[in-house]
Amino acid sequence: MPTTIMEAVANAARRLEAVGIDTARLDASVLMRHVIGFDKVQFLVRRRERLPDEAAARYEALIELRLARISVAYLTGEREFLGLSFAVGPGTLVPRPETELLVEWAARWLRGRSHCLAVDVGTGSGAIAIGLTRLAPPGSLRGVIGVDPSLDALSWANRNRLMIAPGVPVGLVRGHLMSAIAGPVDLVLANLPYLTPEQTDENPDLAAEPRSALVSGADGLDLIRELIRDLPRVLAEDSAAILELDPSQAEIVAALSRETLPEAVVAIVDDLAGLARFVTIVRREHEGE
Repeated sequence: MPTTIMEAVANAARRLEAVGIDTARLDASVLMRHVIGFDKVQFLVRRRERLPDEAAARYEALIELRLARISVAYLTGEREFLGLSFAVGPGTLVPRPETELLVEWAARWLRGRSHCLAVDVGTGSGAIAIGLTRLAPPGSLRGVIGVDPSLDALSWANRNRLMIAPGVPVGLVRGHLMSAIAGPVDLVLANLPYLTPEQTDENPDLAAEPRSALVSGADGLDLIRELIRDLPRVLAEDSAAILELDPSQAEIVAALSRETLPEAVVAIVDDLAGLARFVTIVRREHEGE
């Protein structure tokens, strides 16, 4: 009996659920839309149509790879972030929805400012750097620099250049943290590796992503500590930084930030789930200047 699109998705979702994939229904639907080339509306309208044999074979191949815990984004070659479709694949971290809040906070900080220079540390696919050019108030940015030590990651960021907002140049630099940046800069955004080896090993969905983009030392904080200690060198007096991290690390990172930049206002910001996901550092101008 011929299989409809809807039946194929339901069957795939059951198989994905059976191996413990929490997003089974969504993953099965996204992969089907990728195979048959439908957007969400077309998928809903035409889901009772028969699935062609050739499409069924391609869909089955993708489901087998998802069962092996290959990321859906790697399988489709793209991930939506801030309403933009970013090219992603092996060699770069897949952008996460919570990181959108980091970019949104930075865009709010830029309100009322002009000609600012921002640096995205650990740019990966370029999602943060490019997303900021789209959200920043007109005239607030003179440019964004995306820094990453990985040539593979920078190649993905370069593929995504077409989404950069007109009039805001984005430079891509290979380097370790802020070592290639002379400063001063006005805004630092960083979604650095912050997982522990145990957290990564316990999550099979992370197996295909580059470990160097996930893990940073025994407690996940090696790179974040190093970046914070370099902030006094690179941050202008009226400037800000926002760091993404694991909720368990928020108090530690906030304390280190206050110790390193005692004149700054340091705050912990929750994500939409109410988890402490970001630390913000706002460095004020000296009084009387």
